[in-house]
Amino acid sequence: MFRSASRISIGKLLTRRIHHQTNGLIIPLKNVRNTLQNQQKRHILFKMGNETPARVVGYYVVFPVIPEETVENNCFMYNIAKSEDWPKLATAEPREMYEGTVRMLMDYGATVMEHMEHLATLPAEDRKFENVVDPLLTEEYEVNFAFQTLVLKMLTDWPDCNRKLFDADLHHIKIMCARDQMEKLTNKDFQEAIKQLYESKDGLSEWQSRLLEWYLLEIKASGLDKHDDKTRKVLGSWSKFVDEYRSKYITGVMSTNDQQTFVVTDPKVIKDAPPHVLQKLAVDEQNWETGPWRGRMTPHTIYPFMQYCGDRQLRATAWEKWTSKAGFDHDFYNNSINIEELRHNNEGLAKTLGYTSVAEHRLANKMAASPETVRGFINALTRRIRPVVIDRMESWSAWAARTELITGELQAHDMPYVCRKEAEHHYDVNPLDLMNHFPFWPTFQNIIGVVGHIFNLEFKDITEKGYEKAHADAKIYAVGDKFSGQHYGRLYIDPYDRQNKRGGWNVMLARPESKERGLDKIVYFIGSAIAPTSSGPSLLHHQQLQQLLFHFGRSVQLLLSQSPYRDIAIPWSPFYASDWDAADMFPTFLQMFVTKPNLLATISSPHLLTNQPLTEEHANSVALTISRASLWDTYRTLFWSDFDLSIYEMEDRKQKFWLDMYKQMYEEYFPFKRAKNDYQPCSFTPIFALQPHMSMYYRKLWAEMLALDIHETFDEEDNEVQTGERLKTTILNRGSGDVAKELFKRFQGRNPSVGAICDHYAPPLTIQEGMEMSENERR
Repeated sequence: MFRSASRISIGKLLTRRIHHQTNGLIIPLKNVRNTLQNQQKRHILFKMGNETPARVVGYYVVFPVIPEETVENNCFMYNIAKSEDWPKLATAEPREMYEGTVRMLMDYGATVMEHMEHLATLPAEDRKFENVVDPLLTEEYEVNFAFQTLVLKMLTDWPDCNRKLFDADLHHIKIMCARDQMEKLTNKDFQEAIKQLYESKDGLSEWQSRLLEWYLLEIKASGLDKHDDKTRKVLGSWSKFVDEYRSKYITGVMSTNDQQTFVVTDPKVIKDAPPHVLQKLAVDEQNWETGPWRGRMTPHTIYPFMQYCGDRQLRATAWEKWTSKAGFDHDFYNNSINIEELRHNNEGLAKTLGYTSVAEHRLANKMAASPETVRGFINALTRRIRPVVIDRMESWSAWAARTELITGELQAHDMPYVCRKEAEHHYDVNPLDLMNHFPFWPTFQNIIGVVGHIFNLEFKDITEKGYEKAHADAKIYAVGDKFSGQHYGRLYIDPYDRQNKRGGWNVMLARPESKERGLDKIVYFIGSAIAPTSSGPSLLHHQQLQQLLFHFGRSVQLLLSQSPYRDIAIPWSPFYASDWDAADMFPTFLQMFVTKPNLLATISSPHLLTNQPLTEEHANSVALTISRASLWDTYRTLFWSDFDLSIYEMEDRKQKFWLDMYKQMYEEYFPFKRAKNDYQPCSFTPIFALQPHMSMYYRKLWAEMLALDIHETFDEEDNEVQTGERLKTTILNRGSGDVAKELFKRFQGRNPSVGAICDHYAPPLTIQEGMEMSENERR
């Protein structure tokens, strides 16, 4: 494990790295043979930063900066190389952590190159998992641990610096890490070796076989197995234009973020907003309680603004600007042509890979498996939820006319605000007062008590044992099995938001268990709860309670996975080979505790002011309020899921222009007229800006379907410990060791049912008399 950096071939490293790190410098070159002293025989491509001169009389090479960090002079690298028990979160300097991680990534890049050269000479009969894959996994383990720990430090305790510089540093090291770890899959010798191992199965463990299967699926779905020049050239052309128009689309969105802001100075206008929303909207974060507050043209602020701003005219203006963002109203940043180019080039890429449509390509390895399955799922939900929305419009309109003096029909800009307020009024729930039942640490202790009971787990606070922490607020828990005594790993949780903390709620797998090194699993959990003050503890709004439950669910999911390999610990997004439409099943299962009155009451605490417990009756009202208030957001999610699938399931995108489809579907879904300048797909990044996410917008509803189906099983079996143990052994312990559909069937004994999610959003009592759901629809 202890490895000196001096063993790497710097010449090979420079050859591989130089075209990545010159980044547009002016480099008039014909070749670099002599510079690399005949060691190198690889071709290097340089992007010309200026017009090629008529006559090249010389050349120069700009070498990348290689950090001088080694295990001898860098305590962060030493800690990892020596397999020490706990990372240097406090004693390692930020510079040591960043430059040390960069150096480890560069070392790993050189290792990959050398190993690929070795595989080219390794006879087929000598190939084994231990000499084909293990040499890379050994170093990947250390590199990933360093990278995840660096990200934890950067997000929670990094020195003050320019935001753009920080974002650039974080972005570049993320790209560097992802690129280096995927590079092995592009090598033909590696592909042939793992294919041979997978087909023979000789000496492979179950986990090793699954990892090789995952590699092969990713290779096929990415087109890395196409080696003939003609196909490679076609794929390269499609990919080039996809990247180009994706970049243009994102530029159009980002460039219009600050063109409009919507300022609130009167606290009465935003009086219902909880503290975490006020912090998001505050012009000055230090004065979030007194304002002023503003909504910007970003999802991070515009959706909370629409939900809590009581000024209807301001909401109308904000929504108009938001839905026209990067649309036809903008001459230079009009994304319409970029949408069509993205559709065209992604369609060409998918067909070159052998798929009939973009949707078929993206869904091939997902739990849903095909566009037809997703279409059936969306149709089943639409048939149940749309009548409820139409019926509920009357309640929303009546409430708005009575309390908000909104005359006439409700409009799109009213819905987030009115739906929330009407639900709270309908069940007489005050969310701000409800926060007094949910102080952070008592709530967290109650959650681990409930989860521990259901899944036979023990969470032991070991914070005082002297482990290093990036911040004093953090706590550390050892997690094990109550009955068998098996140690699952340790959970590091940093719960509160603070000035130098970046990002929001997040969970990371720091490292899997490594028996060879004698190391256990570590999971990092980053929270974003309001920090306690001298006058009181941190209190959770029900939105933050849902975030806590979801991300704690992810933490438990990672801890219980028995996979020895990170790539198949859980179905990771955004890999083509992973069925990550099911990845959020268990986190959503815990998140749904807020809609179960008995569970909600169990994780609550006595009211801080009155010392009264949250009664089951009050908990029931809260659960119904949360479900009722979420109906409109769920319906919009259903609309976008349908639009996403409809755009990408076409075998020929020329069948319908994106705007024509948007207009048609908008009219089908919504009871009000679409605004003339509503071009929201032009800025809807989840559908058009992220390549692997195309056709995947349904996944939130899919995860809810799986989670609520499991809740229904718990209710029917009425033995939470027995059912929880079965869920743990059949699904959670298996991680991504098998396809999600098969794991779910092992737990349920059947395929998923849409019945529970339909009943959740459209309770049978609310369905119009005589309307029945067919047996096929429930299935």
